[in-house]
Amino acid sequence: MNKSRHSSQATPTHRPIQIGSWLVDPDAARVVKNGRSVKLEPKVMGLLIYLAQRPGQVLARSELEQAIWTGTVVGYDALTSAIIKLRKAFGDDAHQPWLIETVAKRGYRLIAPVSEVGRASPSLASGPNTIVRNWRTLAAALMIVALTGALGIWFAFDYFGPRPIRVPSIAVLPFTNLGNDPRLAYFSDGVREDIITDLSRLPGLRVIAANQALAAQDTAEAQGARFILEGSVRRAGDDIRITAKLIDAQTGLHLWTEGYNRRLRDIFAVQDDVTRNIVTALALTLTDEEKEYIARRDTRSVEAYDLFLQGQARYARNRRDDNAGAHDYFSRALVIDENFTRAHGALALTHVDDFRFSWSRDPAASAAAALRHAERAVALDSRSPQAHWVLGYVQLHVRRDHAAALKLGARATILGPNHADSHALLAVTQLYAGDTQAAVRHIERAIQLSPIQSSRYRSVLGFAHYFAGRYDKARAVLEMALEQNPLRLLPQL
Repeated sequence: MNKSRHSSQATPTHRPIQIGSWLVDPDAARVVKNGRSVKLEPKVMGLLIYLAQRPGQVLARSELEQAIWTGTVVGYDALTSAIIKLRKAFGDDAHQPWLIETVAKRGYRLIAPVSEVGRASPSLASGPNTIVRNWRTLAAALMIVALTGALGIWFAFDYFGPRPIRVPSIAVLPFTNLGNDPRLAYFSDGVREDIITDLSRLPGLRVIAANQALAAQDTAEAQGARFILEGSVRRAGDDIRITAKLIDAQTGLHLWTEGYNRRLRDIFAVQDDVTRNIVTALALTLTDEEKEYIARRDTRSVEAYDLFLQGQARYARNRRDDNAGAHDYFSRALVIDENFTRAHGALALTHVDDFRFSWSRDPAASAAAALRHAERAVALDSRSPQAHWVLGYVQLHVRRDHAAALKLGARATILGPNHADSHALLAVTQLYAGDTQAAVRHIERAIQLSPIQSSRYRSVLGFAHYFAGRYDKARAVLEMALEQNPLRLLPQL
């Protein structure tokens, strides 16, 4: 009985309604405002109508899932993805919503004014004539689009609406480990991270370290990207197979696909080829100097590189024994190649954590080693955002020099606008300095660039809201961070 009740209520009405200043036409599956028309998928439109029939009511996830996906087993992301698509269509902001409010641990509610078309609403000045004008404007806009298409003019649109953008954006999904040994997952993760690092060096490209393996369009909308890069890695001894696929999320077209059957010693050549093909597919123009820098490798030793990747995997676990294990891997990599820039930076981080969390028997020695290796990394590659970020991290947490940390963080974001940790460093430093507005701005940028770090970054965002006196926002964000990682205790960077 309940199921049929929900099903009937979730069926869109055939009568257009007004939500805020938007015209919602369920039959056409479109929402329209000032000549701008956005088409919604059936489930997304059904969710919108269901919410609009109960304005101001907090509706639980379970009720919405049962109402919209009746009789279907859906994953947790289905409703979240639909909410994201509604926010995108209407230009809603999850942090300062006017359309849909997320009520922590309870559900969602529509907070925008709702009225029937043709009836006055205190917040609306709409009626049949306005609707006619909207549709006429839409028809004119569609004709202009057709003409520009005929002339061969192409525009890229970002996920917030039809605003021309000049900077393409790409979300790099986790690479699937196809090997039989789960202990080799570090290698597929490392290959993906290095491709992200290479792409981040490309001027005019926004790179997002995505954490969702959804359909390309869903991932793009969730992460705010126009293009999707996905792939897989299989390693068996010294034999590797790497596949990579570049997808235009708006059209679903595969712009480029390649499979590499190589020996482990060819791993750097494979990564270089992936980057070159993406540059070609996206028609990016590079200077000779930019091409040379992008092709630069921190090490040419595959053995040192493999040790570095294993150290990265251990360090990411954020535990004392794993920090010690990572320290060992990075040290061994530097024995093989003493000029391995990222190994110096990574080793500095292990020393910082030994100092910060009292894991070291000699804190002064750990502090000195952290500074030494961080400065060495910058000296080896003065253009590396990662190296400047590490040195800023040392200045902040070891030397307590906020001015130096801000300067290095700013330099890192200039060198690498896509480097999320550099924005996070600025956020934490600004938080210590008392500038909560700047802290929020930088940490939100970090979350956008690296959703995979969302728990760590959201804890910083929650504390920024807390210190700014926005306690309701702080609680909602911190609860989200804890939900993503129940072990999260402090706003760690």
